[in-house]
Amino acid sequence: MKKLLIFIFAGCFLVACKKETDTGNSTGPTVNPVGEPPLSFTKKLMMEVFTGEWNPNCPTGNDSLTAMMKIDSNIIATCIHQGDWLAITPFFDALNMHLGGVNGFPRAAIDRKPATKGSQLDSAVYSIFNWRLNIDELLLNQTANYGLAISSKEKNDNLEVAVYVGYSDSLLKRSRLTVYLVEDSVKAVNQLNADSTYLHQHTLRKVMSSYTGDSISMLGGHMLTRNYSMTLNGFYSKKSNLKIVAFINIIGDDFKTNEILNVQQARLNEVKKWD
Repeated sequence: MKKLLIFIFAGCFLVACKKETDTGNSTGPTVNPVGEPPLSFTKKLMMEVFTGEWNPNCPTGNDSLTAMMKIDSNIIATCIHQGDWLAITPFFDALNMHLGGVNGFPRAAIDRKPATKGSQLDSAVYSIFNWRLNIDELLLNQTANYGLAISSKEKNDNLEVAVYVGYSDSLLKRSRLTVYLVEDSVKAVNQLNADSTYLHQHTLRKVMSSYTGDSISMLGGHMLTRNYSMTLNGFYSKKSNLKIVAFINIIGDDFKTNEILNVQQARLNEVKKWD
């Protein structure tokens, strides 16, 4: 009987000390470095810019993007390459279908919502000349019921990311969480219409989630967490230029009813709290 009790006690101890491994899509850790979410969040705008070194107009697109981001700090951008060495072709193909077609370069999807102003009405991806008009419209609402915070740790090229989604209202639509690894100041190999020192900004290097996002449910409570991990080796030119971009997106019935509700970004090893 004494030996049996010792065996049971040892088994309980082993169970208590077992460390759970998160695969990237389950509820996050109990330690919360970002605090409780507020009742409302700053509305930030997501620009997904489609670009490529083979297109001589893309440097002009980057200039336009830079100018708009200087005017409004609530614009967050990711530049998605196609047809060059920075392309992630399977992802581009999936997003191309999701957005109803990328019919020119440089073009951008802004919050993945169709244009309501300018010359490309109802298009979810549109040209430089229509960016400013639609950005002004989308930034009229400065608050949102949904927001994000990010915490990450990187060591020896191993990255662990926790993305926190806060919400003050239940959402019945098909909601997703999408996470990008993005790098600034990537030296171009052969950018047309630019000199040899040209640098790509906001460059997508890796999609850490599923291509159109991982399913999340915002029907109860007020916060959920998703954990992601990856090896950084091969996905950067300079590690200090990396950042994480995460956003909450809605999967609509067609490309005209998709939407990004809010977006957040953070540098490696940064705790980006709610705002």
